[in-house]
Amino acid sequence: MNLDTWLSLLIASFFISLSPGAGAITTINQSIRYGFKKSIYSIMGLQVGYGVQIVFVSIGIGLLITSNELLFVSIKWLGVAYLVALGIQQWTSKPEHVDLAHNQSTKKITAYSHFLKAGFINLLNLKATVFLIIFIPLFIRPELEQINQISIILVTLLMVDVVIMLGYATLASYVGKWIENDKIKYLNRTTGTVLILVGISIGYQL
Repeated sequence: MNLDTWLSLLIASFFISLSPGAGAITTINQSIRYGFKKSIYSIMGLQVGYGVQIVFVSIGIGLLITSNELLFVSIKWLGVAYLVALGIQQWTSKPEHVDLAHNQSTKKITAYSHFLKAGFINLLNLKATVFLIIFIPLFIRPELEQINQISIILVTLLMVDVVIMLGYATLASYVGKWIENDKIKYLNRTTGTVLILVGISIGYQL
């Protein structure tokens, strides 16, 4: 994977993780309700679920590359269209609700429960599966070693997501009472703009 491709992957991964989806909302709510330390277990669970999805989708894509190159190229162009459409959706959709109950819960929930619940949120997220199927091929070149490329994609996606989720958890634990749901739309619009630009850029490179 060349530097330009990796930078496009990095930028896209950053803004996709930054966009308040299921993982981000879970992290924010857990941090507000149970505190930063407990939210770390949720973040770990989210990454395990996310990582399993990435691995299984990548295996399928690897088989596709060797069996039907035309279909693989078609999926790459579908991925470009999806990124642009996702950016437009970020502009037009209503932000997901964040639970703004600021008093931390006194209910005893084990670290394992936080981890398991968050893990299944990402593992069973069909929307994330569909996204990965058309997102990952954008950064794979069939003529290069697939394992190395998939490894770079896996590590980049997970590391970026960990950093973003830790950032959300930290902000929520300290400034949660100032979070307003109607302000999330501005983050969505910024994310949408960048995703549209990244999609166009990737399409230009194909």
